[in-house]
Amino acid sequence: MRFQGLPYLAVSLTILCLPLGGTQAAEPEGLFSRVATVHIFVPETQSQAQLADQLRAQGYANVVLSSTYPSPADPHPELNPTLTSRPDQVPVHAGWNGVAVKDGQIVQVYVDR
Repeated sequence: MRFQGLPYLAVSLTILCLPLGGTQAAEPEGLFSRVATVHIFVPETQSQAQLADQLRAQGYANVVLSSTYPSPADPHPELNPTLTSRPDQVPVHAGWNGVAVKDGQIVQVYVDR
């Protein structure tokens, strides 16, 4: 059987994007795993340093927040010291802000408004 063109690609991408069901914790053995996240409401005037303090008060450690979002060119801006060095001067932004650790698990930090 020979498949050609856009319909085959669309079906393939749809299958890849289907949810795998369940709300189980991420397991490294699987092909796909869920990414641990924490969503937190933060006022627009708060700095990333204040967000880090708030997360630490909730039991998170190793909080690293970035001034930019991840991108295909830079998928881990939290690893770039020039993007994480001034949390007291960087306001939080809606969406992804960085990473933290809780109970030995790395979690992605998302800000909701």
